[in-house]
Amino acid sequence: MEENNSTLEAQHSKLVLGLVGSPRKLGNCEVITKEISNLLTVEHALKLIRMPSLNILPCNACYGCVMDKLCPNEDDMVFLLSQIVKADAIIMTSPIYYLGAHSIFKRILDRGFLFFTVLDKTYGKPCILINTYGIEGRIGAAPQALLTFASFLGLDVKASLNIKAALPGEILMSEEGRQKAKELAGILFSDKRIKNDGGCPFCGCEIVRMEQSKFICTLCHSTFAVDNTGKTIKIKDGGVLGTMEHLFKHKEWLRSMKDRFIRNKKEIIKTIACYKDTGEWAKQ
Repeated sequence: MEENNSTLEAQHSKLVLGLVGSPRKLGNCEVITKEISNLLTVEHALKLIRMPSLNILPCNACYGCVMDKLCPNEDDMVFLLSQIVKADAIIMTSPIYYLGAHSIFKRILDRGFLFFTVLDKTYGKPCILINTYGIEGRIGAAPQALLTFASFLGLDVKASLNIKAALPGEILMSEEGRQKAKELAGILFSDKRIKNDGGCPFCGCEIVRMEQSKFICTLCHSTFAVDNTGKTIKIKDGGVLGTMEHLFKHKEWLRSMKDRFIRNKKEIIKTIACYKDTGEWAKQ
């Protein structure tokens, strides 16, 4: 099978990776990904990963990967990241469950320190993000999960959209949905992008915190305001996202925390030791 996949990729100039965030076969996430692929005018092969099928273990908080050591968890993280590295473009989709993206994306983000191992190879790859929802206005925090995933891999987000579709295939049952797929296919390998009105003017994230007369983006932590005409006004770049070199500064900070822990280990142990036997852990 691997030989067949390699042969398929060799026959095409581009490889598009579909990260399908729904466990439902031929559900909206899968069919919109395939429809965008069908409408692409660029010669390409489409590879798909059903994200909920991945085995992603919890982070052990050992900081090993930050110190350039192998992660002790033997799961599908290396496979997933290797597929993203091989791809020329990514289409990432998720259904919205209880106002959030599928939990697989949060599980991967909890292991996000491993992104540093491939960042120099993933930075700048174009991607499209799609969240599907059923009840009007019930989008919640879902878009931020995919946007965070893409941003910390350094991907170039061409569009981050929320599309109403609950029943299998419903996303393509309307002319509007089919036109949206066509539009997305047209921008994936272009210089164009779809901007979200009302989002952060720095990174496009739609989820913010309010602080007196300004807003703070929950992704890039930039600050901005909105004037009486509804126009967004940039105030200050939050300094979280940026160039590949800038993203690697996060890794430098994490390493400094490891050093800080070693320097203060005795004081830390003295502070927390008295809590060792407090309370009782619930058992099944």
